[in-house]
Amino acid sequence: MVQESERLSLRTKLLLALGQGVEGIWITVGGYYVNKFFLETCCLEPALVGLIQLGVGLFDAFNDTLIGALSDRTNTRWGRRRPWLLFGGPFLAASYVAVWNALPLQTPQELKMLYYTFAYMAVSIGLTSVRVQISALLPELTNDYNERTVASGFNVVGANVLGLTFAVLHSAIVGTENKPSSFLQSAAICASAILLFTWTVFCGIKERYVAPDEPLPSKGILTEIAWAMRNKSFCYVTLMYLAGPTAVTLTQTNIALFCKYVLRDESILMLLVPVVQGTGLFMIPVWVFIANKTSKKHIYLLGGSMLAASMVSLNFVESLEASLVIGVAVGMSLAVPYLVPISMLPDVVEEDEELTGRRREGVLSGLFTTALKLSVTAGSVLTNLILEQAGYVSPSSSCTASGKVVSTVEPDVQPPAVLQVMRWLVGPIPAMFILLAMFAAWRFPITPEVHAARMARRAASTAQIAKEKMDNVKSEPQEHGSAHNEAHEAHDEPCTKVVL
Repeated sequence: MVQESERLSLRTKLLLALGQGVEGIWITVGGYYVNKFFLETCCLEPALVGLIQLGVGLFDAFNDTLIGALSDRTNTRWGRRRPWLLFGGPFLAASYVAVWNALPLQTPQELKMLYYTFAYMAVSIGLTSVRVQISALLPELTNDYNERTVASGFNVVGANVLGLTFAVLHSAIVGTENKPSSFLQSAAICASAILLFTWTVFCGIKERYVAPDEPLPSKGILTEIAWAMRNKSFCYVTLMYLAGPTAVTLTQTNIALFCKYVLRDESILMLLVPVVQGTGLFMIPVWVFIANKTSKKHIYLLGGSMLAASMVSLNFVESLEASLVIGVAVGMSLAVPYLVPISMLPDVVEEDEELTGRRREGVLSGLFTTALKLSVTAGSVLTNLILEQAGYVSPSSSCTASGKVVSTVEPDVQPPAVLQVMRWLVGPIPAMFILLAMFAAWRFPITPEVHAARMARRAASTAQIAKEKMDNVKSEPQEHGSAHNEAHEAHDEPCTKVVL
């Protein structure tokens, strides 16, 4: 059972935001640069990059849920969640460096694929060990509907601030030359920050979970998953967290190639990233304010409409000025696909507890995080398979030593079909995923009124249990006294008769 708490301290919110920022570093830096790194620095073929992402995505399908279930069962002097932060931090830092290590160009393509698959899987394990705990801690720390939205806003701000900071740092270090040594230098700095931030959260956060006096018997993971899948609210919020971030991932994954080949100026990305992420950061408090005045569902429908329209507009961009204007428009609603589902998940946890009688933050957070990772998988796999079919050409300027046969097309220029595909991958296709997420938001059944009614039932149930316990405590001495008096009267009765 969770201790009742209405408001979180600023310190706790900042610590949770710092933990979310660990994921933000990977999502932002990796989202904008890792696919291009694989294609044009590691010189992997697009189909192999797609296979790497597909393999990691399948691995994530059980990795996140398993770690979430294990964290629910963890019982140490540090708590349930904090041990995962203690040991997950250094593992994530080491695997982060491994992903950005460019193997020699002469390395066979198959060996490269194996190396980056296992390195990527290691990042997945480390990221899950941190991310699931941050998601699971929020519903344990507060039951207030609006407070959860505010705390989720802090989390998204943390992810955006740290993601933007390290993305800009990465851009400054790597530049447009894309030297392997520069990627390693950037990775070492980011990994050090990941380790520092994770251990700071471990040292600073305080868990409030109180284990029940008589814990319920544990169920198998498949049973836990089946219970979650029968919860319509959880299915809708998970679909939102899959479809919305998939749209963002598609745009992020392809924007570097879009700037280089469509706009013919790779340096535009160094301006576009701060514009998009900075605008998104500025708008987070605005979205939190609107959500507290209306509902989480309403801001998703509003923000999703804005984001879909902005993404479609990217298909028609031809200049730096136009790209920056649309970048601002995208940034205005960029946080919505992350902020709203994250703030909805704690409400789903309460509904799940009412339906199952169990507190399962870890399992639900694990499945929920799987959706985000699958969105990255879907975005990258779709990107690379389409680029391969369209005829993507590895750039001669960086891949001539890889042993591949380079096309006769002019170096660092792509065929018209690839350019058109890149336009669709940053605009119309992501917009379709946003529309799917908006449908899920429209169908999400937990409103502020529904949540308030559930909390009222919970408070009434808690009060009734407390009253019953108090009545039992009061009745025990009375029953004992009554029995004693009856025994005394029985003992005295013969004496009375003798006197008479």
